[in-house]
Amino acid sequence: MFGKKTITSLVTAPITQNIALIRISGSQTYSIVGKIFDRSLPDYPQKKPQLIFGKIINSQKEIIDEVLLLCFYQPRSFTGEDVVEISCHGNLFIVNQILQLILENGAELAEKGEFTKQAFFNGKLNLVQAQAVNDLIRAPSLPAAQLALHNLSPETQKELEVVENELLDIIATIKVNIDYPEYDGVEYLTGKTALSRLNKLLEKLLIIKKESKKARVYQEGLRVAIVGQPNVGKSTLLNALLQEDKAIVSPLAGTTRDIVEARYNLNGIPLTLLDTAGIHEDENIFQKIKNKNHLVIINKIDQENKLQLPNDICSAENSCFSHKKILKISAKNQQLAELEAKINELFASDLINNISPYPYLSQETYLDALCGDLEVSYKLVQELSGKEYNEDLLDIIFSKFCLGK
Repeated sequence: MFGKKTITSLVTAPITQNIALIRISGSQTYSIVGKIFDRSLPDYPQKKPQLIFGKIINSQKEIIDEVLLLCFYQPRSFTGEDVVEISCHGNLFIVNQILQLILENGAELAEKGEFTKQAFFNGKLNLVQAQAVNDLIRAPSLPAAQLALHNLSPETQKELEVVENELLDIIATIKVNIDYPEYDGVEYLTGKTALSRLNKLLEKLLIIKKESKKARVYQEGLRVAIVGQPNVGKSTLLNALLQEDKAIVSPLAGTTRDIVEARYNLNGIPLTLLDTAGIHEDENIFQKIKNKNHLVIINKIDQENKLQLPNDICSAENSCFSHKKILKISAKNQQLAELEAKINELFASDLINNISPYPYLSQETYLDALCGDLEVSYKLVQELSGKEYNEDLLDIIFSKFCLGK
């Protein structure tokens, strides 16, 4: 496994640039670097990272480049292995020459996510933190990056351990109750008392599930369709949100024939807005969306003579459309502040300013059956903590990382 494998990769983008960074990680790191570097390396091991200036040379002692080495020693590195990061000039010809020398001397080219995978197997990261690394790299906004950093923090991981330890304590207590009923030194659990403790855990898990759904909005974004009758100002609304003339606007109904797609960042939430052609027959449109996240926008309030609520909204069978979901605006006059606040409330509930301490990811029963279910739950929580894992699943997860991570 990783103890015998030394991997390398270009960490920075594969383009011509001022400086490029090549990472090597594994048990043979210093042996390999010693063969291609013209200076002696620090005595092994060192407690702190060491920075060394020198030259990369080939087997004929020809100089390939002048570089800086940043040397880390296990376990005090990102991967938990010996690591050297080579800062060289960003000419791709030079970069490839250095990589080739490293490979010729015993390293293997890293696969996607393999450095982070090393860190996982060496106990430097659990699975939640590993995914947070990828989320941080791919974050489309500052709030998305903040959520990823939240998952990386040790304090957040402690909350996951609380759930894990509580599950383990319940399982252990039940096992003692079943196998050693005469033992007096352990709490006696009935199905009812166990359920009470489990309900408290369930509350925490439901918070994690709910907050995770909101957090994914910041990372993955949303597709939002602007739907309505012809000439109600859908294209004007799109242009107002984008602050540019993306869609053609005309006083004539039916100007928009095809869907106009545009990207828009709303307080850190990536939205894909879809301006659609007008719907002439919309008797059922409100019934179709009433169970989905939606807002009913009454546009053109600057033209009072045109302001009229559709009968669909006013009818008794559509009483589900509360006033909280109906908003009056003038897109032409840029009256959008309340609309943006409503969208944020609808999909994310101001998650960034109210982050829970948890990471982002019932009835009476027989105790022996309950214990089996709890062991499954405990194993799943341990998988998140990195103490148990399915290797095939990990291969899929880490393959989605970018090269050099």
